[in-house]
Amino acid sequence: MNSIGDQGTQFTVRLRIAAIAVGLVFALFVGRLWVLQLTQWTTYAEGATANRTEVVWEEAPRGIVRDCNGVVLAENRAVWTVHVIPADFPDDQEAVDEIIVQLAGILGQERSVSTADLRKQISEICQGSGPEARPLTGAGEDVSLEVVQAVEARQYEMPGVVIKQNNQRYYPHGKLASHLIGYGRPINVNLADYERVKDFCYPQSSPAPAGLLNIEKLVHQPIYTRNSLFGQEGVEASYELLERGGVMVPVLPGRRGYYLYEVNASGMPVREIDSRPPDRGATVYLALDTELQRMTEQALEEAIAGSTRTAAAVMMDVETGEILVLASKPSLDANIWTGPIPPEKWERIHNDPRRPMRNTAIAGEYPPGSVFKLISAIAAWQTTDLQENTTFTCDGAITVGRHHQRFECWKHNGHGLVSFYKGMAQSCDVYFYQTVLTDRFEGLSSDSIARYARLSGLGVPTGIDIPGEEEGHVPDKEWKATVERDSWLTGDTVNMVIGQGWLTATPLQMVVATAAVANGGKILQPRVVHKIQWPRWLGGGVEVLEPVVVRRLELAPETLARVRKGMRLAVTRPHGTAQAVGGLGVAVAGKTGSAEHRRDRPTHAWFVCFAPYQQPKYAVAVFVWEGGHGGTAAAPIARRMLAAAFGLGPGGRVSAHLPSASD
Repeated sequence: MNSIGDQGTQFTVRLRIAAIAVGLVFALFVGRLWVLQLTQWTTYAEGATANRTEVVWEEAPRGIVRDCNGVVLAENRAVWTVHVIPADFPDDQEAVDEIIVQLAGILGQERSVSTADLRKQISEICQGSGPEARPLTGAGEDVSLEVVQAVEARQYEMPGVVIKQNNQRYYPHGKLASHLIGYGRPINVNLADYERVKDFCYPQSSPAPAGLLNIEKLVHQPIYTRNSLFGQEGVEASYELLERGGVMVPVLPGRRGYYLYEVNASGMPVREIDSRPPDRGATVYLALDTELQRMTEQALEEAIAGSTRTAAAVMMDVETGEILVLASKPSLDANIWTGPIPPEKWERIHNDPRRPMRNTAIAGEYPPGSVFKLISAIAAWQTTDLQENTTFTCDGAITVGRHHQRFECWKHNGHGLVSFYKGMAQSCDVYFYQTVLTDRFEGLSSDSIARYARLSGLGVPTGIDIPGEEEGHVPDKEWKATVERDSWLTGDTVNMVIGQGWLTATPLQMVVATAAVANGGKILQPRVVHKIQWPRWLGGGVEVLEPVVVRRLELAPETLARVRKGMRLAVTRPHGTAQAVGGLGVAVAGKTGSAEHRRDRPTHAWFVCFAPYQQPKYAVAVFVWEGGHGGTAAAPIARRMLAAAFGLGPGGRVSAHLPSASD
């Protein structure tokens, strides 16, 4: 009896243990269901929804580019493009063939259309599925109103073929400032661009209210598709995206709109879940003055008319670094890049010896000639015992070294007895040679010249906010030993002190250096954009870009005062080389330059200046390839620029006496 009772007790214990185990398992299931249902349901709901949804994107208008007065420089033009919707296209091959024949007939009225190419492209599009319309590239792009009407009239005969409006970049002023503005074109022209930016997404929107399905999370929102417009060159490129707090923020690209559809197993849309209209990108305001730019470009074109020469001009605010004019000639109409370019046209552009695609103002590297004497003078006043009454005799040339190498002055019969101010005003080469060669004090060294050239912004990029800048070259002993495999000679320093030899600079670098002379020694980062008007979807508001001082030249106060005075005397003295900007109605300080680059060719013409002399506001640099003398080829262009900038009429009165064979 006892054994039977014991067995019953053991059975009861085992039953209870089993019941507890089952209860624990049940509790775990209930707990997991509670977690899934009450705390993570939105995550799974979004995932499930994503498995049965399709997003159709709608391209957004690109932001507008305006000048300092609000004049539109870059905008959007509506174009019509033929698209194919895979979900609406028939499966029957006979019906497909009929559509292709009809469509080829419509498009063939305006341009050459290959039925085979059309069939291949439509076949590739229809390999996918869904409601998103995809463009027919080539013959289907930028079609006329007649084609639009013909396609829409046969809508029921050509299911799946639709007309959609797209945005194309448009530049209403054609060639004007085209190097500065750049251009925008579909990103699929250069797939390397797309690969670089394809993972960039729009900044996150605010989260959805608790308990609601977050459509913004559900829809992956990349900024670019393969058909998006993308900036190339100039402002269009540099203000495509800006980094803000470690995040790449779109500036000119707008925010694409979308339609979110629920689709069935075949990819056919069942209903629209959500949508958002497209939003335009930011408006970018330049410091550029359109009318001043137009006048400058006209002057440059006149200077190089009928030749294979190039020319460039820059005007900069000496206190902010803002660029009012950045002109390079020859130039091209930016609108040619927004669509397909015929091979023969590209060949002509590519083979043009004047290189019209190059922005000479920021990428042209040339010996600066006598405009470099601004920097040589600074180096001499800072590092030698030069005095205002120190004089040298100019007989028209000097000889250097045991080989009696001859270095000539531009004035072959010489300037006679020359002090610093006469040397600056008349641009006497021998005076500057003697600052190197003199035995009265320790002369100006190549190291000092190179040091102050680099401090003044030469030999390094200025940091301007558009791409394509070249850095020029400041040679020194180490460079010559490494590259030329030769030692530095006294003759090299003599060449360098007047801006010749291996020394090169861009017009932009020379305007930055000139502005530093005018503003008390501030090396400014030049900038073409003044402000950005942000759209509401990026927070709205206006961002005015602040001046950036790269460095301040630590100079004795009298150093810059002497250089400025020398530049002013070049304008006012009877034999000054910069008289072309005299009598303007505003006091100008200037320096001419005529730079040799080949002994059998004319010299390059340079001119730099600032005005007004007492309270400088603008600095100008002008360059004319093989223009001859700076005083006669480049200075008159600067005169017209200053006259326009200060509202003094079409150039004012030019002095009757202009040096015919000077710097």
